[in-house]
Amino acid sequence: MTDTKDAAVPTAEPFPDAEVAGLSAKTVAHVVHYRRKTYVTLPSEGYAFLKRVRTLLRDGTTDLVPLVHRDGFVWLAVGPSIPIAVDEVETERGESEKHALKRLGLH
Repeated sequence: MTDTKDAAVPTAEPFPDAEVAGLSAKTVAHVVHYRRKTYVTLPSEGYAFLKRVRTLLRDGTTDLVPLVHRDGFVWLAVGPSIPIAVDEVETERGESEKHALKRLGLH
């Protein structure tokens, strides 16, 4: 019998360095599409919102979820029967984060 506890486990990098080196995009905002309205958020608010949405959808429940966006604050009802979409906005090739935020009205 072989003891695998101490055996060397080959680790594979998920992405080769060459592929990662060519990626310069950075998430600068999230765009929430909800009942004919669009809300633009900074990544921190967008990720917090997404985390709560995923939990509600996984559990099959509906609740009000707060969303801080560029124009203020809103409570959105989120649940399995309510259509919602969230897009990630990344910097364009050669674009600075500051320029991308300004383009989105977040800076």
